[in-house]
Amino acid sequence: MARYTVHVKGEGPEALARAQFVRDGFSWLALGFGPFWLLAKGAWISALLLIALLMGMAMLLGSIGIAVMFPLVSQLVYFLVALESGAIRAWELEIKGHRFAGVISGDDRDVMERRFFAESLGEAAAPAPVSAPFPVEFAPTRTVSGVPVIGLFPNPSRPGGRRP
Repeated sequence: MARYTVHVKGEGPEALARAQFVRDGFSWLALGFGPFWLLAKGAWISALLLIALLMGMAMLLGSIGIAVMFPLVSQLVYFLVALESGAIRAWELEIKGHRFAGVISGDDRDVMERRFFAESLGEAAAPAPVSAPFPVEFAPTRTVSGVPVIGLFPNPSRPGGRRP
């Protein structure tokens, strides 16, 4: 299931039309291409900071005589960029004046976008079809001394919890 953060610049329905949807999660392209991926996504400041960091690391590793380690170290940095790709893009949008508008999640991006726009404009969103692979059954809530218990064990700090 994919998760996107939504960033809007301005107010009103016309601002929603220009909303930016940023996928939250690991990016394989960022792992492979690092600063080029950032440039392609319009994250110019982050790309320049990453290039400056890589140049500084190359000079540092060269000065202490282990320049052969640069490819490994740069791939570790690319891995961090790939892990935080959504946060980096969200930061860049915040710098450009966008504000965080919400989070949407689901299996189909088009359905998620329609649901977000419908909820943002105050319309009744059509429920998404449920496709459970098996019927879902819920167990009744257990009680200890008349107090409902959530989880496996009662918490002693709550009323009705067992005390040692």
